[in-house]
Amino acid sequence: MNSGRRIAEGGALLALYCILLFITIQIPLLGIFTTFFLPIPFILVTIKQKLSWSLGYLFVASLLSILIGTILSVPLTLLMGATGIAIGYFLKDKPMAPMFISAVLVFLGGILLIYAASVLITDVNYIEESMNMAEESLENTIGIMDSFGQAPTEQVQKRMYESIDMMNTLMPSLFVLMSVIMVLLIFFAAHPIVKRFSDKALKWPHFRDLRLPKSLLWYYLITMLLALFVNTDKNSFVYMAITNLFFILQFFILLQGYSLIFYIAHVKSWVKAIPVLIVVFSLLLPIPIITTAVRFLGIIDLGFPFRETIKKKE
Repeated sequence: MNSGRRIAEGGALLALYCILLFITIQIPLLGIFTTFFLPIPFILVTIKQKLSWSLGYLFVASLLSILIGTILSVPLTLLMGATGIAIGYFLKDKPMAPMFISAVLVFLGGILLIYAASVLITDVNYIEESMNMAEESLENTIGIMDSFGQAPTEQVQKRMYESIDMMNTLMPSLFVLMSVIMVLLIFFAAHPIVKRFSDKALKWPHFRDLRLPKSLLWYYLITMLLALFVNTDKNSFVYMAITNLFFILQFFILLQGYSLIFYIAHVKSWVKAIPVLIVVFSLLLPIPIITTAVRFLGIIDLGFPFRETIKKKE
């Protein structure tokens, strides 16, 4: 590609990014959706150009973002741009799994850096402040219910406060899950555009074919035993590490269980809405036994050749 065409394509993609950023900042409701499209210009530039050109493109986009919004829009540009560059770089000649993991790590690192910078600049720990606000809100709610003679029992109040403490403990895992979900949404938004304007495609395998490593089951069982038998202070690093690791592993086991449900639905030729409704109801209904059953399916799928048995019967 000659330099003239390269500059023209870069300018067009830069203009596209500026439009997307303007909508994201100035139109709140529509901006929620355009946020997932912000990395796409960076993906296309990185696919077609060298990494050095992509980094220069990110620098120019960061300068323009100050003109479009304020200096506060620069972190958003750096975050989405770095994520898009990571996706485009690995999309050239790497499998989907390493590309996805790299994009998640880049997004997670960007989020943590932005949060750390905001704490240093404003001298405010937003997570701690949010937890304090949640506790104050809970105290006010209990006080109002008490004035009407409907105050919850001490055991219920204890569970409520423990839920807030658990949320604070699981904050690292929530950052990871948020990064995973954001990158997935970026993939879905970018797939048709990348396929249309380049010779690459974000070809993700069917969800029903998801097979996580079997070693994940051993990690899950070991972590569960540690959570049951290792007594540590709730404010200690060991407790936080075990709790977050167990939470993440539970999430992956749950994901494997949902994959098995979709696989069974495919083999049995069920209506496509059935597995989707199972997932929706299991996530929305506050019935722990449903998600426990799905996790049990995930454990079976990892530990036993259950899929092969179903396929042979069919």
